[in-house]
Amino acid sequence: MNNAAGGQKASAKPHFFLSYAHMPAVGSRNPNLRVARFYQDLCEAVLQLTPLPTADPVGFMDETMHQGDNWAAMISDALATCRVFVPLYHPRLFRSVPCGQEWYTFAQRSTGAPGGPALNSAIVPVLWVGMREETLPAVAGAVQFKHSSFPQEYVEDGLYALMAQRHHREKYEQVVYKLARRIVEVALETVVPVVEPVDFTTNPSAFPGQSAADQLTIAVLSFKDTELPANRDPAYYGAGRTDWQPYQRGAATALAEQAAQLARQCDLNPTIHEFDAAAGRLMDLDRPGGPGVVLVDRWVLHDPVRRELVREFARRNPSWVTVVEPWNRDDPQCVAEHAVLAALSDEVLRQRGRVAKPSFRAPVADDGEWEGIPSAREFGMAFQHAAVRAQKAFKERGLPRPSSSTGRPRPTLRDAFGPVIRPSLGRPSETETDEDDNGGNHDV
Repeated sequence: MNNAAGGQKASAKPHFFLSYAHMPAVGSRNPNLRVARFYQDLCEAVLQLTPLPTADPVGFMDETMHQGDNWAAMISDALATCRVFVPLYHPRLFRSVPCGQEWYTFAQRSTGAPGGPALNSAIVPVLWVGMREETLPAVAGAVQFKHSSFPQEYVEDGLYALMAQRHHREKYEQVVYKLARRIVEVALETVVPVVEPVDFTTNPSAFPGQSAADQLTIAVLSFKDTELPANRDPAYYGAGRTDWQPYQRGAATALAEQAAQLARQCDLNPTIHEFDAAAGRLMDLDRPGGPGVVLVDRWVLHDPVRRELVREFARRNPSWVTVVEPWNRDDPQCVAEHAVLAALSDEVLRQRGRVAKPSFRAPVADDGEWEGIPSAREFGMAFQHAAVRAQKAFKERGLPRPSSSTGRPRPTLRDAFGPVIRPSLGRPSETETDEDDNGGNHDV
């Protein structure tokens, strides 16, 4: 019986943890709704098969959290206390860094258990779609996931197919019941110690071979609260440049953190940086490290030094780095400065003979200026679009071309930035080409 040590914590642990790869939105449709429905059906079935107190959580699924919650802490706590780990097998799951980190974090709890990991593998996989064994990572293929008692349609095509076809309703309910019974049995038969929560995002992924295209750089171009112009409200800023939150005064969660959560829902592994520190890497056309999204606070464009840095970024125009410009239409200061900063943004991001640097901005406002992303809700949709587009461009980028016959080396900012960013970057001369070999010009 799963009587792991943990004192009072043990009485509040979820019976199972559902791990799945978030699907990006398809138009106005949410492709994760069927996962949520399955989770609810599974919770109900497990509840029917156990004497769980009504105060105890039956399961844990991160879709149940509201935006702004400390999602990493909540997931880490559930991984440290749940009885059974339930991964939804799907190709996206095994490409997802967060899902691999969840698996690794749970598996670590078994390493010190009596009998070792082999006797404490409290993992019950679910075939969300049909999977061939040879396509699975070793850690997933080692877990039994095709039981003879399950309907053949489930083994071949997965649970999603049963849910999508009405005539398979009975088979779907049969599979849910059998999975619930298996979860309850595994919880009784294994001993997985309850441990102190560890931030799961600091752990490695259990799935090898993560691609550079899955590593997303979120670069924030903004101010610290000590750098602001005299006429700017400090309540939208914090001690660091990545603490900027344009949509809510005094918010506890920075916009970049919300963006990182949105990126994880697209199976990307995000890291957050100040734009000033990441600029050299983002503009390296010879050896790009991965896709990126730049969050631009237009107020920064009043600073001539950093404005030139953005201008150089736009000149190089790496197609795998997109731009998102949040702009709170309910902020009186933004309304007052709208025309000036919109014009600055358009001028800095536009280069001779080409459209502005690809930017996920709202349609042109009544006054003819770009409005920016006017609300947190619209930001979520725009950011995921920008992140997926950046990843696609990174995958499709051409190989670096050899240097031109003139022998002039390609310009690089790799060594241009020290601890204090004071670049001296001017406009390209009239003899330079408007287009860069490895840049992009894919406006939306």
